[in-house]
Amino acid sequence: MIRLLAVILACLASASAQSGQMLIFDRAPSSDSNQSLGLAKPSEGFLADDFQVGAAKEDWVIERIRIWAVPDLKATAPHGLGDVVNKISLFGGIAPDSPPPGQKPAADCDCHNLPTIKVATVEPGGNATDMKDVTIATIQQNGSDVWQIDFKDLKWSVPGGTNIQFGVLAESSSLYNWYNLGAAPAQGQHLRVFSSAGKLQSVFQAETPARMNVQVWGHLLARISIRQAGQKLRVVLKSDPFLDSRQVDTTSLRFGPGNASPENVRTEDVNHDGKTALVMMFGARDGIAPNSINACLTGKRLDGAPFEGCDLLKH
Repeated sequence: MIRLLAVILACLASASAQSGQMLIFDRAPSSDSNQSLGLAKPSEGFLADDFQVGAAKEDWVIERIRIWAVPDLKATAPHGLGDVVNKISLFGGIAPDSPPPGQKPAADCDCHNLPTIKVATVEPGGNATDMKDVTIATIQQNGSDVWQIDFKDLKWSVPGGTNIQFGVLAESSSLYNWYNLGAAPAQGQHLRVFSSAGKLQSVFQAETPARMNVQVWGHLLARISIRQAGQKLRVVLKSDPFLDSRQVDTTSLRFGPGNASPENVRTEDVNHDGKTALVMMFGARDGIAPNSINACLTGKRLDGAPFEGCDLLKH
């Protein structure tokens, strides 16, 4: 258990540049993105929407989420988000099932609450924040100014093929409301109302169904082991149902902070269980600092899905 925890912490500590992240969900603004989605009163909490990445039984790590916010029409020519908002908080978790139309949600369940993932204070008069991994930019969308907000370095592990809920709570000393940029979907109600503490309140009833614009970057979570083999490092990528050795693009494999390519790659039944694994050899400490506690392998499946696996280094 101690070793497993150490490996998890080592993976979480790896640099984002090594994560092999790519755009894995894309509901970016389009010409149809002309809806301002928000609550009538700022004190009511926040709206949340959902998305899915990957397939069932896959483990994904979300590195970055991008959303877009629309200025409150009551705000007089704001120069930056800091003119209308003091603090923004990203919430996320597993989406609850929607109740039938006209009915309240089922009894409150902690499993449907949304925990806080990232919080940033927005400096007055502009778009700067106190967090380097929360960035805000003013962009043009359909001829109007909107704020593009990136929550980065999230390292948020989610199951594939499952509805993942997300929402942003904006806190302000003014009376301005927070609105997400959205567009009308083909069908269905997906928006829900959560309290400022992340508790489910109700399904958001809109005259026209709408979805929040959102983009998500991330990668699959892979299992690897790293062992010294003479003057080399032997890295084994273990097979999973979603990452069989035959599904790996071996030309995409990179190791360590220097993104070293393997000297050779072969398949081998390392556990003698009938499951093949990829075995790679790299130069000893290939670009890895002597005091490093872990190293990571990145690559892609043949379908282009990125993955990353990390393990402790022996000293």
